[in-house]
Amino acid sequence: MKILSEMINSIEIVLNHVHEGIVIADRDGKVLYVNEANERITGLENSKILGKYVKDVAPESSIPEVIKTGKEKLGVKTRVNDRYVISNIVPIKDKESNELIGAISVFLDITELETLNARLIKAQEKINKLSLQLSSFMGNEEPIIGKNAKMQKAFSLALKAANVNSNVLIIGESGTGKEVVAKFIHEKGTRKNKPFVAVNCGAIPENLLESELFGYERGAFTGASSKGKPGLFEQANGGTIFLDEIGDMPFALQVKLLRVLQEKEIMRVGGTQKIKLDVRVIAATNRDLETMVKEKKFREDLYYRLNVIKIDLPPLRERKEDLPLYISYFLNKLSSRLGKEKPKVASAAMKLLLNYDYPGNIRELENILEKSLIIDDDGSITVEDLPDYLLKGNTYKYFDLLKERWPKLYEVEKSVIEESIKVFKNKTKVAEILGIPRSTLYRKIKEYGIKC
Repeated sequence: MKILSEMINSIEIVLNHVHEGIVIADRDGKVLYVNEANERITGLENSKILGKYVKDVAPESSIPEVIKTGKEKLGVKTRVNDRYVISNIVPIKDKESNELIGAISVFLDITELETLNARLIKAQEKINKLSLQLSSFMGNEEPIIGKNAKMQKAFSLALKAANVNSNVLIIGESGTGKEVVAKFIHEKGTRKNKPFVAVNCGAIPENLLESELFGYERGAFTGASSKGKPGLFEQANGGTIFLDEIGDMPFALQVKLLRVLQEKEIMRVGGTQKIKLDVRVIAATNRDLETMVKEKKFREDLYYRLNVIKIDLPPLRERKEDLPLYISYFLNKLSSRLGKEKPKVASAAMKLLLNYDYPGNIRELENILEKSLIIDDDGSITVEDLPDYLLKGNTYKYFDLLKERWPKLYEVEKSVIEESIKVFKNKTKVAEILGIPRSTLYRKIKEYGIKC
């Protein structure tokens, strides 16, 4: 069974880190490999199993039957050493000759499954309670609260800010929902029936930003409207202006904004008369303004003028306990918009979604779910419906996905080689770590089309 032994050697690193128990037997039913989890689950010492026939160490095992028939058996309940396990057993065939060369069994302790199920039920109960909490803290577009302590603190501050007219500075990475929080403050306050005007200070060209913010009189510059134009501050009069990406505002314009905040009045570009304003200012940025102040890239006096109430929004990777809540909310929202029934999320797909770090935060999560919902055609979002990059960078890898789709051995082998090359960056070292000749490694790299 040289071929089977080579396969085991190439993936042993992965198998020993899998939570499930794994047993691999050759076509004669002799045990060639057991992983470390086997002892924990069955209570049988690995040293007393290796080299023995399955029928002698686990008489009720279905491995001999799978080897004999060549047909897989899934969800089999078996007693092993007075313990009960549930296992998936599939035959192993030589890729070139299609000859049956053995079988692999992957199994879990039924007691562990029952404990996990009880935990899932409790978790679902908590999620249901959170959903009730969410209804009173819902913005126009996205959920903005959960059980995460940092988010609870952020929205406790937002509620307090809604009851006053002080300036607010919202800090957070792109996609964390800064504008949603700003709208929440506006809609919960006394200005809710007045305008809410949002402006991205980084998206407007520097030479146009001043006239956009403060307006201009007719003939103020070449191309100006003959009637002049009120600026965004005037449009927000009585309500709230949201200055997003305030850290991108040109230094020279920061002086004029400071004057507006201090004097509560503006002067249009090319104008001579001041216009009194009653505008609540909420600013936001994904940049470190304190460092910019030290580097003389942002005015210190403007920073403190804006930073009366500071709200820090944590990135999504720091509030993963709320991911199931967000996923459920977005699937409801997107299903309604796309005219589809809300799909289920398969357990393996959910693991990938919960384990991903979301550099694009809430915005990226919604984007991923929308794409997956469009691709899905059976009412259940599976691993195949998710973007490829979620799987490539995920620590769960293939064996955590066994319940959804049994991986082919070459898939696992390819994954192990790719990860090893990524870690060690030296093919000689990789061959040594995997316990295979360099010639075998080079052949597999070529065969699987692995990019080095």
